[in-house]
Amino acid sequence: MIEVFGFLAAFVGILSAIRYQAVCSAVADSLPSQFQDGLSSRFAAPVYALHSSTPLKLQADFVKSLAGGGVAIACFALSCYFGGRLDGVLLASTGAVAIAYSAIKSWMTYRENCHRASAMTTGTRDDSGV
Repeated sequence: MIEVFGFLAAFVGILSAIRYQAVCSAVADSLPSQFQDGLSSRFAAPVYALHSSTPLKLQADFVKSLAGGGVAIACFALSCYFGGRLDGVLLASTGAVAIAYSAIKSWMTYRENCHRASAMTTGTRDDSGV
């Protein structure tokens, strides 16, 4: 069981990291000039990934990469559990909960952006002031 969850953690983690990096690279081109350097763009890209002007496909990929990261950390926690490392279980579970919270918040922002985009295409006006 340890090997199975360890493999799943590595596999899903690598796929999520590749997707996350692809989103950040795509968003980096549209960042304001003060965030164009390598260090600033690394921290600004996740914020701009869910901006309403970012294409919905990129936003969806960003949310999927967060969810995949949460699954990878949860699989790592299970691997630690079956390996008898309760300290690793506690640490990885805390990380999985934090990532799940971030993914849920990001998904809610993405869903709002989808509703806003559909309202704009149907011609209705969003009076929320946003």
